[in-house]
Amino acid sequence: MTFTTLIVSDINKLKVRKMSNFNFSKRSVEHMQGVDPDLIVIFTEAIKTCPIDFGVPVTGGLRTVKVQGKLFIDNKSKCDGILSISNHQTGNALDFYAYINKKASWDKVHLSIIAGVIMATAKRLLKEGKISIKIKWGGEFGSQSFHGWDYPHIEVVV
Repeated sequence: MTFTTLIVSDINKLKVRKMSNFNFSKRSVEHMQGVDPDLIVIFTEAIKTCPIDFGVPVTGGLRTVKVQGKLFIDNKSKCDGILSISNHQTGNALDFYAYINKKASWDKVHLSIIAGVIMATAKRLLKEGKISIKIKWGGEFGSQSFHGWDYPHIEVVV
């Protein structure tokens, strides 16, 4: 299922605000420390217009080798942190979660909508000359047979 198909087929099931005045919590801001400054600008601008509130989890920003290794052991990452370095370890990635009814949501529809806003914001900011990076979304990772396995992930195109 493509991103567009997912959004078109499921958007009517989701009740969200049309415009937002969301801002990141203090914790989400702390979780973004050490990440590419342009990526932080993208996320900070995106949350202002996103119809769904979102945040950055404790392991969603810059990661140490130890943290990355634990996520790998727990089957929460495909990178072990040593032989396979995660973009989180170099400050070139952020993960996010939807914040729905005062709880974190990992629902693919929620995450897809947020990712769409983040991607559109990045495109606009790049065109305006406010950032110098391009990004990609984890929901588009994979092959035709195994597509979209990392919905809550955005990374810098290196």
